[in-house]
Amino acid sequence: MTPYESAKAQLENRRAAEMAEYLDDRLHMIHYDETTFARSMLPVSELHGISHVARECGLSVDAMRRQLSGTRPLYFDHVLGVMRALGIRLRVEPMQRGSP
Repeated sequence: MTPYESAKAQLENRRAAEMAEYLDDRLHMIHYDETTFARSMLPVSELHGISHVARECGLSVDAMRRQLSGTRPLYFDHVLGVMRALGIRLRVEPMQRGSP
């Protein structure tokens, strides 16, 4: 791996970590719902490249924006496609008793 490729990979890993942290923080908010989550994914997708994200989900850019803006239902397979396109993954963990 060249120094350029190594630096690029490090930058992509750092960006993916920041995106994952941002979305994870949103998921832990009280009264968080599907529309709010979709709206949280929109700016992250735009920063990463909405056309790449839409392509990964098999949608047009307009259809992807409608889903991520909350004006259309967000399907779970599209959530997974967005995560894949962003280079992050969704993780499930047990809730602490007494947590919201």
